[in-house]
Amino acid sequence: MRTAALHGATLAWTTEDGAPDLVHELGLDEGIGRADGRGRIEIVLRRGGASLDADPAAEGYRPSFFHGIVQAYREPAGAPRAFLLWDRKSRILVPEGASRIEAFLSGEEIVPGSARASLEIALSLALRAVGLFHLHAAALVHRTHGEAVLVVGGAGAGKTTTTITLASAGYGFLGDDALLLEDDPRGPRLCAVPRPFHVGPAALSAFPRLAPLAGPTKSHGDKRDLDPKRAFPGQDRPTCLAPTLVLHPQIEPDQPTQLAPLAKAEALGNLIASSGGLVIDDVPGKTEHLALLARITNGARHYDLRMGRDLLADPSILAYGIDGLDY
Repeated sequence: MRTAALHGATLAWTTEDGAPDLVHELGLDEGIGRADGRGRIEIVLRRGGASLDADPAAEGYRPSFFHGIVQAYREPAGAPRAFLLWDRKSRILVPEGASRIEAFLSGEEIVPGSARASLEIALSLALRAVGLFHLHAAALVHRTHGEAVLVVGGAGAGKTTTTITLASAGYGFLGDDALLLEDDPRGPRLCAVPRPFHVGPAALSAFPRLAPLAGPTKSHGDKRDLDPKRAFPGQDRPTCLAPTLVLHPQIEPDQPTQLAPLAKAEALGNLIASSGGLVIDDVPGKTEHLALLARITNGARHYDLRMGRDLLADPSILAYGIDGLDY
């Protein structure tokens, strides 16, 4: 059994029958911080059989939500409460309130990366029980203030471009599109998740030195994996920090780059939209998760970031713009 710490939680996993080590593929075996009693999650990765092709709905499982090809189900009536994740070739069972994930993997995928995505979703569900909540967002560390800058937006909004732009200006980074939120006596905190940046053609064109460091184009899109530790050595921040500034980017190619204050009601809406767990029926920890988002909204300053082509031509525009903000 292998173990790693993730912001106070212990991940312990085994692989059986030659099953792929998806925990390693997610980069979580590096660990972050030390395990200080937040909780323990055991993950068993097993090689499964042909029965994994069968739709769980035929066994009485009830559809709950989906993410791409990954379909999540709830347990049949009368069975112990659980989520079942299915990508047409593998099944991952996440019992509610339990600290054990069982993954039955066929070794095949209809969509490349779907088994890994299934385990990532399973972990996000299990981590809720130990007080860690997934947020689809980026975060950096201000180059002079040392405080966290949160970047919130949907797919294609410009989170990774913003992250690379500020990291190139000397900011530290926690991640470009996935974070964990934790409650803390000092307030809500953003926690890093070890994973590569997913970089599109526009960002690589604006930062040509990164292209040789990026992996091949993914088969299901035009983005490429970039190891941020190689791209920005010494700038990773494997920690949890309180956000004081939140950027809400949008791509506006025909307009100059602008920063403008954003109303807190709109800011909270964007944070909720980036928190997929809140829309899942009966998911544990909804009240706590929503309370964390509300506290981030009230405790930080929010800015609408409209990114024009001028930012790609001169990335320093953004760092100087943020430096001029009144904290």
